[in-house]
Parts: sequence; C-alpha cells; structure tokens
Amino acid sequence: MASSSRLGPVCGRSYPHAPNILRNRNPDLPLTSFDGRVGALAQIGAEHYFITTNVNYIPALPSIEKPHKLYLRSDMRYGTDDPMLWPQQYTPKYCHMAVIPSNGARPDLDVMWWNPSVQEDFIVGSAVTRGLGRLPHPRFSAFLPAVNDLVRRCTELKRTSPQLVIPLFGHLIQYILMWVEQLETLPTTFPKMVFAVTSLQRAVLELEALYRYMTVCKPRMDNYLAFSGGAEIAQCVGAFTSSVMHAQQLSAAGIPFWLIRPLNVFDRENILGIVPLLEPHFGLPDDNAHAAGAPPTLYTGNSTEEKIGAIQKAAIQTPWYHDPFETNFGRDRSPSPSPNPVASSSSLVPRANSSFTKSVTPSRSAAVRQPPPRHNPLLRSQILLQAVPKHSRAIRVPQKLRATSALMVPEMPPSIASMADALAQVDQGVVPYSTDSSDRRYIFPEPALLVNTPYADRRNKLLHHWMLLADGFIYMLTQHPDPPLLSGQQWRDILEGLITMRGAVDSRVYRRSDSLEDRIRPALEACNLPNLTNFPAPAHEIREFTLAETQEIVWQVAETNFRFEFVSLDKRASRRMRLAEVKECFAGHMLVGMPLEMSKLGWASTSLKERHVYVMRTATLMLDWTTKSACPSIIRRVADRRPWSQGEMEALEIAVCQYYTQAFWEYFGRAAVVPLRLDHDLEKEEGEL
Repeated sequence: MASSSRLGPVCGRSYPHAPNILRNRNPDLPLTSFDGRVGALAQIGAEHYFITTNVNYIPALPSIEKPHKLYLRSDMRYGTDDPMLWPQQYTPKYCHMAVIPSNGARPDLDVMWWNPSVQEDFIVGSAVTRGLGRLPHPRFSAFLPAVNDLVRRCTELKRTSPQLVIPLFGHLIQYILMWVEQLETLPTTFPKMVFAVTSLQRAVLELEALYRYMTVCKPRMDNYLAFSGGAEIAQCVGAFTSSVMHAQQLSAAGIPFWLIRPLNVFDRENILGIVPLLEPHFGLPDDNAHAAGAPPTLYTGNSTEEKIGAIQKAAIQTPWYHDPFETNFGRDRSPSPSPNPVASSSSLVPRANSSFTKSVTPSRSAAVRQPPPRHNPLLRSQILLQAVPKHSRAIRVPQKLRATSALMVPEMPPSIASMADALAQVDQGVVPYSTDSSDRRYIFPEPALLVNTPYADRRNKLLHHWMLLADGFIYMLTQHPDPPLLSGQQWRDILEGLITMRGAVDSRVYRRSDSLEDRIRPALEACNLPNLTNFPAPAHEIREFTLAETQEIVWQVAETNFRFEFVSLDKRASRRMRLAEVKECFAGHMLVGMPLEMSKLGWASTSLKERHVYVMRTATLMLDWTTKSACPSIIRRVADRRPWSQGEMEALEIAVCQYYTQAFWEYFGRAAVVPLRLDHDLEKEEGEL
C-alpha cells in the first residue's frame, strides 16, 4: 500500500535551498535525541521536512496532514492507519501504542500477525451450513499460550504494583476474553471470523505494549533527562512526532521514533546517513474502496487520537451478542412494578417518571376466584406442568404451578433438583408485568420438544433438522440485529422440517408457515440455504443419534436457553446491562457453545460447595432486582462476609432458584427453561456432534 500522494516520499528529489543534512556527520560522537542514525527528506502538503531517527530505517509517513477516510481493508485491518502494522503520530492518550512489538521481534507472538485463509482456516459445520464456520481448534489453540501468559502477568502486576493500575488493563483483558470466547464457540461467516482474529490480535498486542510501557518505558519517560544518553532500542512499532520533548522521552525509553522537523530549523544535528522512506509491504487491491461486506467509513479527519479511538471502538462495539427479548421488538418492556401484586392491567403500563418500589408479599385478600385452569403447552419446560391457566389481563387466584414428574424418557438428561422443584412452585397467580405475546416465545426450542416422542424415527428426524440449522440460529443470536423469538408451535414446525408455506392460502396453517419462513429467513441465509429443498429431510439422509449424543444435544439446547434467559431477566429486573457479571454465574462464563465438560460444573455440579460459588454470584445480582414477590431474606444476607454452613448453603440455593423462576414468570409470563446435567461419561471425539 503506497503512501498518500500528498504525503509521498520525495527523497532524491531536488529541493530549492535545501540544506545538506549530512554536513555535520560525525560517527564518532554519541547521538542525542535530535541527531539521527539516518535521516530523510519528505514533503507534507506544500512543506518540506527532514526526519531524524534513532533506528536505521524511516517508514513512509501515514496520512497525518489532511482529512482522510479510515476503513477496513479486505484483510480486516486498516492498512497504514493500523497501529499494530505501522507507526502513527505520537499522542499522549495512546502513548503505549508506540511500544507494540514489531512483526517478527517476538517468536512467542508470531501468531499475532497471522492471516487466516478461507481454504485452510475455516471449518464449516454441517453439510448444509456452508456459509458458517469456525476457526480450527489447532489454530485457535495457538493463541492460548500467549494470551494466558499475558493475562497472568497483567493480573500479577495489578496485585503487586504499589501504584494504582490504570483501568485500561482490565478493559483490554475483558476484550481479549470476549474475542477468545467468540472464536472458540461461535459459528460465523469467514469475514467476521477474520475480524474476530484481527481484533483479538490487536487487543493482545496493545495489552502487551501497555504492560511493557508501564513496567519499563514509563519510568524512563517520566525522568527522561536522567536518561539523556538513551536506552537500548526496543523492537517495537515506534511513533512519528514533531515534539522535541516527546522525542527526548521516546529516546530515553528506547522506543523507535521519527522526529519530523522543518528544513529551515536544521542547524547542528548529526545525521549519519540518508535513506529512502520504507514503503509498506502489505499492499491490498482495495486500497481506495471498501472491502466487500465491511463496515462503512469509521472516521474522516486528521486527528490521530480520534482515528485510533475509532479503531478501538469498532472492535469493542461490533455487536456479537443481542438480547432477543429486547432487540427483536425494538423497545424496553421492563415496567416499573406496581406495589400491588394483583394490580389491574392498567397499572402494568410503564410511566416515564415512575420509580421502582419495594416488592411486597402477594396479597391474598384481593384475589378473585377463577374457572378451572386450561392446559397451555407454552408453559412447559423440561418439567411437564399440570393445568396452567392461560394468561389474561383478568385478576386471578394465586395458584401454585405443580409438577407431575420430569419427562420420563431416557433421552432426556436429568434435571437439577433445586431448579426443577423451584419451577414447580412458581406462583402463577401473580400477574406478569408484560402482556406482550412475544415474551412467551423461546430463543431455542424447549428441550423436551426434541425428545418427547415414543418413536425413534421421529426423534431422529427432529434432532437431524435441529443440527442442520443450529449454527444458523446461534449466528442469529450473536450477530444478527433481530434474532428470532419463536413460539412452541413454530419450533415444532422447524423440528418437523415444515418450514415452507403449505395449506390453503386463506388457512391458519398457511399463515403460520408464511410467518415462520419470514422470521427465520436471516438464519437460513446465514446457513447459505438459497432454497429449502432439504426440508423436510429425506428419510435416507436422516442419521441415527445414540442415547449419549441425544442427551448432549438436549443439554446444550437447555443450557443456551437458560443462559440467554438469565441475561434477559437480569437486564429487565435490574434495569442494567451487566453481561460480564451475569456470565460469572455460569460455568465457563460463556453464553453459547458450552463444551460438554461444563455439564458437570457450575449449577450442574454434584458438590454443594462448588454450586455455592455460582449461587452466591447469582444472589448478589438479585439484590438489585425489582419484583412483585418479596426477595427471600436469606438472599439479602449474601453481603455478609462470613462462612456459610452446609444447611445455610442449601437454604440459599433453594431460595435463589425459587426467586429466579418466580421473577422470570413475573417478567415473561411463562415458565423459565432451567438447566440440566449429564450423568454419563464424556468420551466423544472432538467435533463428533
């Protein structure tokens, strides 16, 4: 990629009245901050400049004079505007960027300049989802040693440093963990996978630079006069500057710098040689055009500080997770709760200036007797619930949801007892805040839908169809701005393969199938399905799933439902978006793509002490929740810093599970999907599912 024409190198050209910058050349004298091992003449706009340097090369100048456009190239980097690839103007706000290691300087960091190839580094999922894939595990694993070592060093620095460590350390660690999680778990398109790789690389290199800057460079730069003799030059990207003071600081720290000075100030500088400007070797054919499918122009201007900020913002704020219950309908439906748990429907409408009130115990005296409850299939999760009345705006009798028994088929993984018991005790007499039917829909199918059939052929068909489209729905949850929420009947249709329009034009079946195809169209397009000729799948293409495989698929569906529902409930009940804190409540701290080993960890652990860690984190979040039902008093004791007895841990777990399932009913008007556990040994080969 060549430099901008207005900033192009002019070495070797004839300068009117240009000084001889070699006239003071003396290799026997020590070089100061204003001298240079090499120098060059360059033109910026209409002005001529000379550049001195403490290294033996001078990179071509980036676009630092007139406004220019910043955008992604086809390699998902930013060309000479990218601080991990090319030196930028020194700016105190991003002073550590100059310390980013040079390509090839650190063998342990070579993977941070690796560029994925669509032929070798993009592994697609099923035979259908040709448009989505993941980074191969060996490629992904290559990042982990450097990431783990860097995070360990930065965590140790935070613990041992006598001075307060700046927040940027924690922010960069969170960004690194986010991109690691995305690359490890999420199916995506090839360009977005490359963007995730380059974003991880950039975050790691920036954190590495920040660590070296704070531990080595900053002490020297703060006392640069004491290090006027300079230091050993580090193999890092370096920076351009026109500030004499910054040049002295960079020289004291041993950071490559290029001091840009007008020709008319040349006087006594000792320049040892003249070199041509070094041109970048990563030229791309789309230098003057947007990469296909890339975001629009990120920044237009001439501020290096704003340019670097735009690059960081693009990586940090690129959406990789969406809350389906909020983005799907474009508004926040978390009302301020009424102090009366059986208030009329008019009191459920949120007011602009209303404030939260304390939750109170449900009032039994205000109840009105209702007809016998009717069966509502949308209120079933893994537990088969008896006779749940259909929600309406009428005041109803507080009535407990009763569980008969768990779905007694071998293919259904066992329930977590505390969650299953809590689900059976939800007080459905409390009128939910929301009257929106979309809140009764599901992120993924109810787990029981996959296996609730006595016929093996039909069960295999349901599982086969789900596996063909699962990556597309995961992609929708993490990348698409409008993830689909589907009813139980719509999920049944998908699992049966009944996606295309069918029935008479004016029939209910036709209208339902027409709506379904529209809703999941983005997922189908992400899976690269131009048509739906593969649905329903021919009988000879449907594979047989073993008992272990079936349980593992059901577990992953249940776990993903539970984790996304937890995030959405916390967002509504607390009126805060705290994704990182909520993820701490789950084993592995992720939302999708959980490895099967986690089916025995976290909430699914058989050890009360291990579960207690996650119960405590959940209870701490619940302190900020606003609900109609009163928060159990034992949850409010989590702020006490004291050991918990076994009996207290058991009581807290029961209270947390009951409060969670009750709060979910109050905000969504249906039963929550609760997590399961796997009991069998995990001996599957990687990638078998």
